[in-house]
Amino acid sequence: MQGWKRVAVVLVAVVCAAAAIGLTAVAFAVDLETANQVASIVGALVGLAGFVVSAWALLRSARETVEASNGAVAAGNDIGRVVKGNNNRATGALPTPPSAAGLGTSSKADGLGSVAAGGSIGEVIGGDGNTT
Repeated sequence: MQGWKRVAVVLVAVVCAAAAIGLTAVAFAVDLETANQVASIVGALVGLAGFVVSAWALLRSARETVEASNGAVAAGNDIGRVVKGNNNRATGALPTPPSAAGLGTSSKADGLGSVAAGGSIGEVIGGDGNTT
């Protein structure tokens, strides 16, 4: 997990714990009607925050693209094997790329022999006359 994502997860966990402690304290400190109103407001705010995060993730995923040009190879996720060139023979088993944290991200490859992946790449064989 990337550094900023780890910080975000810890921050959300701390805020949720503080909210749970605060709501419990309100329930014991005041009457149930007031606690009900406070919980309703907090629930509405949390629901709105969830909606905003969901909309942001949806809009972000719509911008993700895969683009290849000039004889390049690009994929939005993992690539097991790419064989390019003349007279290459790949007879071995297809490699399994390691699992990547950034699956489904944008990738762009431009230029002869270029290979790009939004995830991980298991094996690239380029040139002429290779045997694997």
